[in-house]
Amino acid sequence: MATEKIKFKLELYSTFWRKAPHANIMINEKSYFDGDISSKEQMPTVVEFEHELEGDKDYKLIIERSGKNVIDTRVDAEGKIYRDQLLHIKSIEIDEIDIGAMVYEGIYTPEYPEPWYSQQVSAGKTPEKSFKNVTTMGHNGTWTLAFESPFYMWLLENLY
Repeated sequence: MATEKIKFKLELYSTFWRKAPHANIMINEKSYFDGDISSKEQMPTVVEFEHELEGDKDYKLIIERSGKNVIDTRVDAEGKIYRDQLLHIKSIEIDEIDIGAMVYEGIYTPEYPEPWYSQQVSAGKTPEKSFKNVTTMGHNGTWTLAFESPFYMWLLENLY
């Protein structure tokens, strides 16, 4: 069976006031980075690794965001957030190709905290289960970009 070794490069940064968000970066279940992201946009954390893909298989690039507690978000009397903990995706390169707008094809599935989630539901504002077009993760959860091997065939089919 044909295989291909693909390079991945992710640039991540954070916004926080109390403690940095945590990220676990994986291809399917294999973890390549597991640590806090405390860098700022001008000097993002760069995570680089290679993964060997088997031909004609489905894969997922996963950013599992964790480390946020209810106390990491501060809200004023009008309900506006004035302090928060956020994890941002600045860019993703796969095999030295910046995937650009394809980053918005990733699906973010937040894990909503209680009692916030129940309060939203009670107010008739049930939050979405998942989102596309997300490069900033406010809640703990996962961001997943599905792709296939051979990678370049998948890339050509999905560029536009």
